[in-house]
Amino acid sequence: MLSRLRVMLFSSLVGRLVLAQMALVLLLWGAAFAYLIHDTARYDEILEPALASPRADMILAVVDALADQPDKLAEALLRIDVFQRRENNEEDDPALRQTMVVWKGERLVYASPGEPGALRTHKLRQLERLDIDGTPWRTYSQASKVSDARVTLIRSGHTVKIIFALGSRGILILPLLISLPFLVLPAWLSVRLALRPWQRFSAEIAGRGPDDLAPLQFGSGYRELRPLSGAVNQLLARVAASMERERSFIADAAHELRTPLAAMRINVEALRSHRDNPRDQELLDGLVRSSARASRLVAQLLGLMRSDAARLHGARVRLSLAELVQERLAALSGLARAGRIELELRAHTEAMIDGERGGLTSLIDNLVENAIKYSPAGSSVELGLIEQAADVLLWIEDGGPGIPEALHARVFDRFFRVPDQPQPGSGLGLAIVKAVAERHGVALRLSRGADGQGLRVELRFSASA
Repeated sequence: MLSRLRVMLFSSLVGRLVLAQMALVLLLWGAAFAYLIHDTARYDEILEPALASPRADMILAVVDALADQPDKLAEALLRIDVFQRRENNEEDDPALRQTMVVWKGERLVYASPGEPGALRTHKLRQLERLDIDGTPWRTYSQASKVSDARVTLIRSGHTVKIIFALGSRGILILPLLISLPFLVLPAWLSVRLALRPWQRFSAEIAGRGPDDLAPLQFGSGYRELRPLSGAVNQLLARVAASMERERSFIADAAHELRTPLAAMRINVEALRSHRDNPRDQELLDGLVRSSARASRLVAQLLGLMRSDAARLHGARVRLSLAELVQERLAALSGLARAGRIELELRAHTEAMIDGERGGLTSLIDNLVENAIKYSPAGSSVELGLIEQAADVLLWIEDGGPGIPEALHARVFDRFFRVPDQPQPGSGLGLAIVKAVAERHGVALRLSRGADGQGLRVELRFSASA
């Protein structure tokens, strides 16, 4: 329990600041307590002449007035003694009790019960310290101006006992305990208010999207937040520069590769048309396939770069997903005919959504091209588009070998390909699909086809996305 409380307090800036304020309060209280001990050790305020003299005059006046009535005098002095003991609830505490001794000449008129008894002092009208049987006492004596009566007021001179007696009565500790809640609550509120700029600063960071690398605006107006705000902005600037360099590298590399690859393919095809040797023809066909694969890789690298760039700069428009799918199927119909694959679309809605046309085009192209590539000749690739409540569901199903369920998450990683896959590829197509889907808030799901064969890809768009 204590360890949990310690972690809760010290892991919180509010807790640490409140504890620091409370420690300061305790330090000040300790200093005041030390001063009280020092002050008590120097003099007893109650028995200082300026305070004790009026009380002594009152007692002596009673003694002189009742000097010829011993019984009434004894009763009056007893009442005064009881009043003095009860005045500050000190009746049963020897360390705090005030006693008195009254003399008339050499005759003892009255002595308070208990220690120190009927003692006599020698100094008048001043504080006197006596040691009786090892016990220190403070006394103040005063004589009557009209008779030989004399009164001595007595208190304990043991400083430590006085302090402990006051502490046991709560005189020293109780004010602190009572005031502590009234100190903690304002301290907690003041710290919470003082830390509000930090909370707003955290809220600005938490509200940022994963691709928002613009400098933070909040924090520069507070001197304590400027170092942190500046450091975060410098980090964001370095990350943005690094991402821009990565995109520039991919774009430059892809553009540089497209020209020599295209020239190589043209030359190889021209050379193939002038060869009669079947072996040479086979080698040239291999070169053409490799060139086509490299060109496809370059195109996908460019698509990946554009997909990343669209996170920051892509503009969304209202479009019909059904029309876009029909348009892309028409563009890919030649590829399907070459593989003797039939493309089928079942669209029961226009499916109006907000999206980036370029990104969605890349998403559809990659899914349809993959379905065509992995489907056997003579089979079909089916696409469906339906509305479900406030969502739009687009699904693509092929007759290929499918993807093992254990690899469903990994196939979206860049450059990952299913092991023992005979079809050529770069492993970037589904990575592009995932990037576009995440950017549009699309739920992406892979499963087996309706008859347990092939692969079914489902994309659930929000109609307001």
